[in-house]
Amino acid sequence: METLLLKLATRLWPDLKGMSEPNRLVGVGDVTAFLIMLPLALAGLAWLGLETDPGVVRHEWEFIALLAILLIIFNRVSYFLIVEIRPDRYGSADGSLASMVLWSGVFLIGPAVLWISILLSGVRSGWNLLQARSQAQRWSIGRGLAHEWAGDSLAYLVALAAYREWGGVFPLSGLNLQTIVPAIGALIVQFGIVLLLWSGYFAYGIWVQVVLARSAALEPLLKFILMAMGLPFLAQPFAILAAGLYVQDGVMVYLFFVGGLLLVALLARRLSWAAESSRQQSRQLQMLEQLGRAIINSPPDGSALPKVLEQHVPAMFPSARILIWVEMGQLLFKNPADWGVEIAPIWEAVQGQRQPQAFLTSDRLPWQAQHTNHDPAILAPILDSQNDRTIGSVFVELRSLAQPWDARALKSLFPAVQSLSAQVASALNQVRIYQETLAYQQAMQELAFAGQIQASLLPNEMPKLDGWELAVTYLPARETSGDYFDIIPLEDGKVGILIADVTDKGLGAALYMALSRTLIRTYALEYVDSQPDLVFFSTNERILSDARANLFVTAFYGVLDQPRGQLVYCNAGHSPPLLFSRSQNAIRELNPTGIPIGIDQDAVWKQATVEIEPGEVLLLYTDGIPDAKNQVDEFFGQARLVEVVKANSSLSAAELQVAILHEIQNFVGDAAQFDDITLLVLSRDAISDA
Repeated sequence: METLLLKLATRLWPDLKGMSEPNRLVGVGDVTAFLIMLPLALAGLAWLGLETDPGVVRHEWEFIALLAILLIIFNRVSYFLIVEIRPDRYGSADGSLASMVLWSGVFLIGPAVLWISILLSGVRSGWNLLQARSQAQRWSIGRGLAHEWAGDSLAYLVALAAYREWGGVFPLSGLNLQTIVPAIGALIVQFGIVLLLWSGYFAYGIWVQVVLARSAALEPLLKFILMAMGLPFLAQPFAILAAGLYVQDGVMVYLFFVGGLLLVALLARRLSWAAESSRQQSRQLQMLEQLGRAIINSPPDGSALPKVLEQHVPAMFPSARILIWVEMGQLLFKNPADWGVEIAPIWEAVQGQRQPQAFLTSDRLPWQAQHTNHDPAILAPILDSQNDRTIGSVFVELRSLAQPWDARALKSLFPAVQSLSAQVASALNQVRIYQETLAYQQAMQELAFAGQIQASLLPNEMPKLDGWELAVTYLPARETSGDYFDIIPLEDGKVGILIADVTDKGLGAALYMALSRTLIRTYALEYVDSQPDLVFFSTNERILSDARANLFVTAFYGVLDQPRGQLVYCNAGHSPPLLFSRSQNAIRELNPTGIPIGIDQDAVWKQATVEIEPGEVLLLYTDGIPDAKNQVDEFFGQARLVEVVKANSSLSAAELQVAILHEIQNFVGDAAQFDDITLLVLSRDAISDA
């Protein structure tokens, strides 16, 4: 049967074959119902034409005009109901007390009154056809019109035939049992015929529900059918009372009664608005809560965000088309998937927008050069949670259900749309934070690895110097350091002693440190004949020719003749090492003999020589010691360093080193380490009196 109906429908609507299963089944139902109802509607119109008495129309034209006005008014204050018959598929129907007005006219004048309803439905459907934007909408309107005309002609005419058979007359003779019973019978017959006319379409809808829901979940659909058909019928018995009042008391009493029913119609409309608004808000809050929970529980990289949106967003808005995207054209969600909408012009229009916008069908969309037919729509920006910049948009196009969409109705959806855009923005911010965290973790791992490599460039163990004691401390302030030191074994028992500091911090300084350390060590081994000036000159020349980092290095390099205690050195702008004489309790500074390395291509350094007597101590350090700051931004200073050395002059090199570091720690307290610290203590053994 399905294949046969599809084959028949595609002859009139070839595009059905390429549609999704839900849309195809609905389309087949519309085409089939139209083809079945059209002959019945035409037959009913022909029958009505035969039953219409032109003389009655001419004689009662004023009352017929009044009825037409009343029908228009009651149709304008119609109520509606929307029922979710399956996920993301809603059944909608509108109703009014217009059938009561129509029946009262029929009981007073006869079948000629039915032409009012037929003409009004024809005009309304014709207007809707002009506004329709798709073939699906046109077939749905055509199917609805065929059902209406068949119901307004055949159903009424069969009922009126029964009414006459049971003794009914036009106009109604009065309000008594002999007139009311045939009238009630006519109403029941008309309702039964209408159900019969709709039964095929309802049966098809039930079958579609079973197919698409994959289960016999028929309760919502049956509830919708019962309410859609039964509610209008409940008002029809009042047509008998209205017609009787007209016969007995005249048109003014009739209008007074109809006015009361109009108030009831207005109340029914407000109640339907309130009920639907409450249903929507409740559903939206539920879906937003579930969406928020799903976003929190989803992977932080955002990979599951489109699926989460697909699972929770469609049910927020009744039968709507929804589009969610972020900048650079990244589509997060589109429903339905085959919706042919262009993102680029909408994205251009939403730039700089901070609040949602509503567009009625009569409004021109900002991204269109001229007005074209469209469904009511809402456009809301997705704002970056950090800087309030527009990073995307939520576009909701509301399909025409029984609920009339006006400016007030659209704005009532703003809180839900804004909450949705805020949740998407929060999810995107979560993705950004996750990516930044990964990048930070990777950078920290790389820095830690760089620190390990840098540490491997330092001496693994201190050489044993006959008659000397050596202690070294190296404390980087970060993962990498711009400080370095080296102990370089040379020929003839000599040893090179190097301490240096790159005038910057971070990874760049560490790389510069590795370069300068390698060059100084290379040239130190080349110029072994106590020539630190040539070592600095060659290093400086090579650094300036190979590196363009705009950094420089302060360094102290000396060649120590261990047996003689002679130190030949150059100081390239480094903190002056301190030579302490225990016997004289005096300190001598080994001041710079040239500028730092890496500044001037033609720079030269002077050599200096100092004799380290037995019992004397040489202290080499980087500026991280005098520049150490406490919590009130006071510097440790070189004077305090000198005091510590003098106060602990009797200690060994290792003990003096510990004493200095302990004093620095006490001074700094809980303040963070500001700069790298390198401390090298070289002590010459005192000559024994024995």
